[in-house]
Amino acid sequence: MQLKIESEVAPLEAVIVHSPGAEIESMTPDTASELLYNDIIPLSVVQTHHHEFTAFLKTQCQVYELRDLAAEGLRQDEELRSALCRATVDTDPSEFAPDLDLLSSLSAEDLVDTIIHGIPLELDTLSAFLSERRYRRPPLPNLYFMRDSAAVVRGGVVSSAMAYPVRAPEVFLTRAALQAPLIFAGVAEAVGHGPTAPPMRLEGGDILVLKKDLLLIGVSERTSSQAIDRLIVNLSAMYQEPFTVVAVPLPRERFAIHLDMLFTQIDEASALVHAPCMTHSTALPAITIRVEPAGRKGACSQTLRHASSVLAALSEQGLDLKPVLCGGENPVRQAREQWLSACNAFAFAPGKIVAYDCNPATLDQLSRTGYAVLPAAEFIAGREHVSSYDRLAVTIPGAELARGGGGPRCMTLPLLRS
Repeated sequence: MQLKIESEVAPLEAVIVHSPGAEIESMTPDTASELLYNDIIPLSVVQTHHHEFTAFLKTQCQVYELRDLAAEGLRQDEELRSALCRATVDTDPSEFAPDLDLLSSLSAEDLVDTIIHGIPLELDTLSAFLSERRYRRPPLPNLYFMRDSAAVVRGGVVSSAMAYPVRAPEVFLTRAALQAPLIFAGVAEAVGHGPTAPPMRLEGGDILVLKKDLLLIGVSERTSSQAIDRLIVNLSAMYQEPFTVVAVPLPRERFAIHLDMLFTQIDEASALVHAPCMTHSTALPAITIRVEPAGRKGACSQTLRHASSVLAALSEQGLDLKPVLCGGENPVRQAREQWLSACNAFAFAPGKIVAYDCNPATLDQLSRTGYAVLPAAEFIAGREHVSSYDRLAVTIPGAELARGGGGPRCMTLPLLRS
């Protein structure tokens, strides 16, 4: 499988998605927050809307399903299969942890399905009968947010180190699917959450590849500075070329899970932004890190300096991006639509994006900047053609998908952009 990502907006040629299934219905109002959701969501509606998203992407590029690729990868890589089984057991220190021998005995396809859908807790002991748990291994309802578990950077893979143990198996499924050179190999099973959590946390939603030699990375609740330091060293060693990282410390707030919830590039000259964090007097500062490849001492050299904002830091790197305001100028609209993932658009070509239809003020801002706004159904049916438009925002129903905590960018793992 060819991998190459050197831009956020170059024409998309191949992408991985995961179509949500029975794992979505594992949540109850009591367990939604434990599984990192804002609320429970109806499976039939989410499936319908995600299918529309996938159907549109198939009109533009090659679309792969994670389940199919992961099963094939596990068939080929017994070591990785064993690591997935061990991680599934080791991330649960309780007496109800899944049985390693049982997992190891499953076929690759059955193992993938079992990991995704979870292993129900059998009420065959007093402890199990009295437990509040429903699963020996919880399902993976966050899996349709493919962006979190990995990122393709240039020709290699950054395999995430998930901040929450409940999501650790996602990393191994994605790694099995990609079967590609690793730039950063997250040790998901060693990562916890809270004040005693190990510092090596990194998730793909915080990584934006703006140019071949320019990365924008969020320092968030889910991506630590220590992991970014490691990533920088690994990138330098792998490619032996100068590059720049713009690091952005994010507020530790629920609305700022990842950087791509506050900022996404949508064309070569514009970015969709959350104004309070990107353009106002409260704009988040950034840190520019210029990285030179390893010299005789065997270590890359880094030059760090402050920038007043993300947009200022990118301008210093020769990338002047005009901000398009999520929610427009109204602070209430800004907060509401950012919460519904309005900033999290996905560019499938320069100036051509997929966005949720539940954010009218954001779509109005896009229209004001020259974007035609049309529903995906028009293109799927062949009544409209992407090539007819210079700038285009293709909309999909998003109110229910957004309740899971992400947008169109979150739902995609791009593999190849031309």
